Formats: sequence, structure tokens, C-alpha cells
Amino acid sequence: MPSPSSHLRAPLLWLLLPLAAGFGAAKHWPLPARGPGLLLAAAAILALVALALAPRVGRVAHAAWAVALTSAVGVTGFVMLHGRDPFLQERSQRPLREVTLQLEVTRIFASHPGSRSISGLARITAAGRNDRDLPGRNIQFSAIRKVSLPPREAARYVMQGILQPLSANPADGGFNDYLENLGVHFQLTRAIIRREVSPPPRMERLRLAARDRLERILRRGLDRHPPIASLYLAMVLGEKAMIASDQQDAFMRSGTFHIFSVSGLHVGVIAIAIYCVFSLSRMPRQPTDILTLAALGLYVAITGGGAPSLRAYLMIFFVFGARALQLPNNRLAALTAAALVTLLIDPMQLFSTGFQMSYLIMLALMAMGNPLSEKWVAAWHPFSVLPRGNWRWRHHVVDQFGRKLLAMLAGCLVAFLASTPAGIAYFQLFSPGSLASNLLVIPAASLALVSGFASLVAGLIGLSPLSSLFNSAAALLLLGIDGTVRRGTSLPGMWFAAHFRAEWMAAAALVAMATVMLAGAAARWSPRWGGYWPPVALLAVTLIFLVKFG
Repeated sequence: MPSPSSHLRAPLLWLLLPLAAGFGAAKHWPLPARGPGLLLAAAAILALVALALAPRVGRVAHAAWAVALTSAVGVTGFVMLHGRDPFLQERSQRPLREVTLQLEVTRIFASHPGSRSISGLARITAAGRNDRDLPGRNIQFSAIRKVSLPPREAARYVMQGILQPLSANPADGGFNDYLENLGVHFQLTRAIIRREVSPPPRMERLRLAARDRLERILRRGLDRHPPIASLYLAMVLGEKAMIASDQQDAFMRSGTFHIFSVSGLHVGVIAIAIYCVFSLSRMPRQPTDILTLAALGLYVAITGGGAPSLRAYLMIFFVFGARALQLPNNRLAALTAAALVTLLIDPMQLFSTGFQMSYLIMLALMAMGNPLSEKWVAAWHPFSVLPRGNWRWRHHVVDQFGRKLLAMLAGCLVAFLASTPAGIAYFQLFSPGSLASNLLVIPAASLALVSGFASLVAGLIGLSPLSSLFNSAAALLLLGIDGTVRRGTSLPGMWFAAHFRAEWMAAAALVAMATVMLAGAAARWSPRWGGYWPPVALLAVTLIFLVKFG
């Protein structure tokens, strides 16, 4: 597939895009009555046709090869998702009733320490005689919290509660849509944990113990400031449930709540910090890369190994892998490989908010952000009438500050263009103030993350006073971030309640924005095709004709 820019190539897009299309088709259409055999046979024939056409030259041969390959991959994706989730199209009409189920907990949703209940996701491993069709299905549960028996991930429990199916078209959207996109069709509510069948594996217990130790290190010196400590833990370890509701609302409306998700920003900053630490030992680059990936993988695992952090880790893994193999530095190829591996591991990630927003923003930054930043920085000549040899230190400071500011502004603008349709679709918020908010918050949040990393390193080697000092530095930064965000969201015009007029419009806007970004980059943002204005025009059309405010 043609690269979005002259220096970026991503051949795996030939597999990623049709695979995603096949998953999308499987989400909306069931398997044919004859089963997957006929479809798999057709995919195999198409693959053989593509293989035969690959060596041939000419436009007709290339077009036929493209059609055969993408069709084969798309059909395979369709069958693959149905095979991974055989209950994908099921819409149960079971009445509410009390059941006793054996569940293997796959995820615990973070809850406030004072909450009387706890919820999460699980897989049904056993059920009663009248529910023999339930084992193997995913379920969301909400159980009464018991101090003597706190549920843990990877453990199995017997729970008794009220089983109810999710509505096929949930009126309230939100959390039900989130569950639907994960392939969860049942909820167990008002549940009681009867007993633990089997504890978590040893590795999971070690992970939880390591996480508790890191939390104790980060709390040093912040006992008298619970609100700031909660922001700190949420930022470094991803414990978003510790954040007060008014704080969550402020960060959500400002478009900066992403700083509390252990995702690209966190993993990237921590990766740079780890790499710098190992680089100080003057080891060769290859051992440094290996140790950085190992330490970064440990951090991702301890913080829960959530989908956002795994996506970011995979991208960094492919970047380092390409460097180890002495391949060109191609971030688009690394992004494509990370997305492909993510979908092969868990196809339902395609329908999650985090997957769509993170990959669309990263794609936009590579396709439009980098060239726009280079253009703006190249046009920055603050002292053009003064020869550079006559510059004093203040001239160099102004020059470097302007370059950094323009590069950040270009990145924030492109991220705003790419994320706005998704923000309206999933959070019912249009936040024009997020452009300025992120410009201020992201640098401060990055410094707070570096302070948190330094605190953890100092605490783990026994330097508790130094750890407390880094915690205090991060607390000061978070105090400034919190105050800025709260005051900013109170200003008129910073955010508006908004939603798409129809559900299909959200997906159309996301696909259209990605297409415009790739097309613009393929044309090298030529003025002949509108330069950098088509994404801006597309967003304007989306807001005017597809979005309803209020």
C-alpha cells in the first residue's frame, strides 16, 4: 500500500485494514447458515490468486492482486471473530432470575475505598443444570464487598446474584455500550461471593504485592494531601478510582483526563526515563534496548497490563526491534504492527474507545503533526536581521523556546482535530479548550511522571528521604495542574455537551478523519490539494451538520 509519506512505509496496512473491516462486518452480521467452511474455502482460493498475481506487473495485475488479498484477509477476519466469540450475535431474552455461577475474574474495576460494592468482568466457568449454555460466556458482575473475601483477578469464585441480559440497543449508552463492545451480553447484579474456588496464580499474587509496594513508596510525604495523592497514584499507577468525582469531571471537560490512563504518554515518558538510566552506565545500545524493554514490560505488568499500556508497549517494542535489526526508523510501520498484533490477540479491542482514539491520534501525529511541526519551525526566524554569530544567550533561549512551543502547538492542534469526533461520540463532550489545556498540562504531567519514576527508583533502593522529595516535587506540579484545569473549565466556551445526530455518523466521522489524514500525507500536504486545511474543514463540517449541541 502506498505510504502516507515518502519516508514512511507500512506494508502491513494491507493486512490490518481488511482485517479490521472483517471484524467490523462480523460485529454486525452473523455467520451464514452453512457455517464458516465455505467462507474459509473462498478465503483460501482468494489467497492463492493473490499469491499467483504478486510477481506480475501492470496496473490491472496490481489491482487484481489488491482485491484478492484484501478480500481474503477480510473474509478471514470475519470468520476469525465469530470463532473467537461464538455468542457475538446472541441477544438473549431471558427474564431476570437468581442464579449461582462459578466465575473466573478477568478484570476488577477500580472502586473507591469507601465503596460497599465491587465490580468487574469475568468468564463463566460453571453453572447449574438449567444454565448449561452459560459456561464460556463473558459477564459483568457487581458484588457486595466483603473484607474477609476481596475478589482478585485470575481467581475463581462462586457468586450468587441476579442474572440479566444486556439490551440489544441500550437506551442509556455509556457503560452498556462499553460492555457490548467487549462482547459482554450478561450482567450479574446484587451478587454475593459465596466462596473462593481457587486463588490467583503465583505470578498474579507477586504482581499485586509489587503494586502495593510501589503505592506505599508514592504515598510517602503526601499523607496530609489526599486529593493530590489520589491524582499522583492515578497518574503513575493508573488508579483512576481514587480521583474525586469533581476532579474527574474537570479533567474530562478539559480534555486532559487521558493523563490518568497508563497509555502512550505514560509508557513513552517512563521508557525514556528508563533508557536514560541505563544509558548512564555506557553500555552498548543493544543491551540498553533489551534492558529498557524488560524494565518497561515489568512496569506495564505491575500497573495492570491494561490495553492502552500494552498498545504503547508493543509500539515501543517494534521500534526497538527495528533498530536492533538495523532497519529504518519507521514509526508508522511500528504503529501498524502494534495494531495488528493487538487485534490478533483480542479482536474486540477494535470496538473500544481507547483503541480507536489512541491509534487515530498517533496516526494523525505521524501523518500531519510531524510535517506541520517542521513547516512551522522552519518558518520561525525571530532574529533574522541579526547574524547568528552575534547572538547572545537570550537570543538562543528565545529561538529554542519558540521552536519547542511551535512543535508542541502543532502536535496539540493535530491531536485536537483527530480526537474531537471520538470525544463527542464516546463522552458526549466537545472541548475546544482542550487545545490550550493540553498545551499546558502535558509538559507538567510529563515532569510529574519523571518525578514519580525517580521516586520509585529511590524508594526501591532504600533512599526514602530522596523518594519523599521527588513525591513532593510531583505534588507541586499536580497542584498546579489541578488548579489550572478547575479554573479553566469554569470559563465560558471551554466545553459543550454534544452528541452525534445518529449513531452511524460517529463511525463515519472517525473513518473520514483517518482517510483525510492519510490522503493529505500521501499528497505531502500539497497546496494544490488544500495544504493542511482539509482536516480542519472536515471537522467544521462534522460539527455543523452531524453534531447536536446541548
